[in-house]
Amino acid sequence: MTRLAPLLLFTSLAFAEPPADVRDFFRAAAEALVNDDASAFMARFDRDMPRHATLRSEIEGLLAAYDVGSSIEVVNDEGDNQKRTLELDWLLVTSEKAANHGTGISRRQIVKCRIERRGKQWKITAFEPVEFFRY
Repeated sequence: MTRLAPLLLFTSLAFAEPPADVRDFFRAAAEALVNDDASAFMARFDRDMPRHATLRSEIEGLLAAYDVGSSIEVVNDEGDNQKRTLELDWLLVTSEKAANHGTGISRRQIVKCRIERRGKQWKITAFEPVEFFRY
């Protein structure tokens, strides 16, 4: 089985520079995908988020079938220390787990999300389109 080399590029445009804790939050989400850890990825999402169950199903299916590389670039970031709205240029590179030398397939899209503080931690409270993670 061939593993994808981790693609953990996290960059941001000068005009959309989020605070360090927000960058770390999304870096950890990308790492969870690369590490094949659906639970760690989903822990970043508020359970009351619209379409949470659909997202969980898509992520579990994606990680069951594919090795995943993930890259996130912040395109737009607005908000304060409690709530933020972001647009992210998200790149996924997938390779079938069953393939000996599978070719990586890329998928890239601008996704929109809202994050809010829940205690000391950020949680994603809205994410569109959830179908971005469809396998």
